Amino acid sequence: MAEERVSKHWATKVVPDIDVKNTEVNESNLIPILLALKESDVTYTFIMGLFGEFGGKYLCRPYDTFEVPVGAYSWTNDKGKEIKNTNAFITTIGIWIFNVYMFRDDGLCDVVGGYMNKTYNKKEFNKLNKTLSYAFLEDKITTDQMRRVLDKTQWLMPFEEVLAPNQSEKMLGCTKAIEKKKQELYKLYKADIDKGKVAVVEKMEQELIAFAKDYMGDDPAMDTILSGGGGDFDNNFKNMYIMKGAIQDPDPNAKQQYNVALSCYADGISADEYSLIANSLSAGPYARTKKTQDGGYWEKLFVSGLQYVTLDEPGTDCGTKHYIEVMLTDNNIADYMYSYIIQGDKLIELTSDTKDRFIGKKVKMRFSSMCKRTTSGKLCNHCAGNLFYRMGISNIGVACSQIASTYKNVCMKNFHDSTVKTSRMDIMKAFGLKD
Repeated sequence: MAEERVSKHWATKVVPDIDVKNTEVNESNLIPILLALKESDVTYTFIMGLFGEFGGKYLCRPYDTFEVPVGAYSWTNDKGKEIKNTNAFITTIGIWIFNVYMFRDDGLCDVVGGYMNKTYNKKEFNKLNKTLSYAFLEDKITTDQMRRVLDKTQWLMPFEEVLAPNQSEKMLGCTKAIEKKKQELYKLYKADIDKGKVAVVEKMEQELIAFAKDYMGDDPAMDTILSGGGGDFDNNFKNMYIMKGAIQDPDPNAKQQYNVALSCYADGISADEYSLIANSLSAGPYARTKKTQDGGYWEKLFVSGLQYVTLDEPGTDCGTKHYIEVMLTDNNIADYMYSYIIQGDKLIELTSDTKDRFIGKKVKMRFSSMCKRTTSGKLCNHCAGNLFYRMGISNIGVACSQIASTYKNVCMKNFHDSTVKTSRMDIMKAFGLKD
């Protein structure tokens, strides 16, 4: 894992024209500078001086570790009390800078849980966004604090060229090793591949992907892909450095439904496979365009048909005895946030403060489709939940278009993924005849 790597090269100085806080940063004074770091100190020049490589030398890597002494990380909580770390701990330089820049000086430590000593890959970053969104909806952080977080995440984007390069010499030259493995597997599976058996093609692709991951190993260019920050190994890397793979024939009367292109974009498309890849434009983008069109059409229908649905005043309750039963899990609880759960004769709102009590439990929940409506004909607060009240939206019928909008957006994203995937379906389970 990237966070477990420790660089063995500590350069004695940075390039002379790179100024870090007007101080030459080296091994002897790096730690004091990090411990004294403030949000305003984190600039492009600072990051370049720390992590940039010049003439084959660099000062340190984001995953290099150091010990944070007792009391070195402190923040002021919402009650005005200063909180400090009571134990020394080991962290990485990158994680330290991220905490200082994103959380500490903006008063967000209490919200995120103190010092977050973890690697922020795509999964963790999505968790962070969800935590901050809940805090914002629940008035735990201000609009200005939320705005600053969003601004800072955008401002950090240029740092990628220093922290996680998209290319490296090893990546640019990896096709030679992959080609040898590809020819070995093609000979092994040729009979089935020539018959257009797409499942066999997918099997070959997965074996090549596993080989490529092992070959690339800990190469710096892999950080962006493995973190989820950009690119996808099964799609982008495969097409660029491994093979285009299975391509559906757009002719409905074709004798063979799928053909295979072994070429990759990095080495160029072979002449005999050029027409196959041209066909992928018909089988892929056209079909996705048609589905996107359908999603947009349904979006308009939802708005037209449901725009009359509105919420009544806060605190209203139609008094219905009907409810839905839901098994709440880590994966689905976000879909039910700010709804009301029935516990005896009480209604408990599902918030970031109460959700941990219900994860893993089947609960009875008030739901808008069960609402008897108030005397004004509107949905009551306790059936509709508080999400839209917190957002200041009363005409919630318009928001129902997100169902069709989600379908449309998925179709649009599929423009960027032309890989052919297969799956095995249990017919008995699909028709509910088997658990």
